[in-house]
Amino acid sequence: MAEPVSLTVLLVEDDALVRMVTASELRSAGLLVIEAVSAEEAHEAIIAGLHVDVVFSDVHTEGALDGYQFALLLKAERPHLPVILTSGQFDRSVAAVVAPFLAKPYRVESVLQIIQAQLQGKAGS
Repeated sequence: MAEPVSLTVLLVEDDALVRMVTASELRSAGLLVIEAVSAEEAHEAIIAGLHVDVVFSDVHTEGALDGYQFALLLKAERPHLPVILTSGQFDRSVAAVVAPFLAKPYRVESVLQIIQAQLQGKAGS
């Protein structure tokens, strides 16, 4: 019997504690997690050929490119790559136009549900 293929999540979060806890919980749920401190770092990794199944990004990240702009960029460059945005201080209605939005604080179960929904939507398209 073949080993199940694990999904790879690119987690973009500049708050080290939030990133560490979220990454740990996602790994505990069986996902492969690649961490990035900024949207620019994440975008460079994708351009360099990093394969990920889904991007989970904070809206507010350090650098010139924020998570919202990153999601717009990915929508143009990689339209089939699911992106999920999160923030504790951002207008959900603005973010939801570009990508599904999960308000902070969130529970890992909510993250897993929205990832699953996005991947199912991708499979159906």
